[in-house]
Amino acid sequence: MTRPLDNRVDPIARKLAPVVREMLLAEVERIAASQPAAKPKAASKAEEDIMEACRQVASAADRLAQAKYGVGEIAARKSLERAATILGRAMRKHGRMP
Repeated sequence: MTRPLDNRVDPIARKLAPVVREMLLAEVERIAASQPAAKPKAASKAEEDIMEACRQVASAADRLAQAKYGVGEIAARKSLERAATILGRAMRKHGRMP
């Protein structure tokens, strides 16, 4: 049994495909624009604690680099050691470091 419609459907489908594609893309864009944007995941308490400790270490390292071979080098070095200890404690507290 032959299909007499196959010869007529194929050209019609080829002509409709670009039009239907444009309509579908426009509808997808409209739906995507109407939906609220995904909010970034809030940082956990552990992440906040660790990042604060990292900021303190970075700040202490900057102070040490500025005071290198100067009057405040010893105080800056002790400050860096304290900040590193606090960071290590925060990492162990939240299970991020053995």
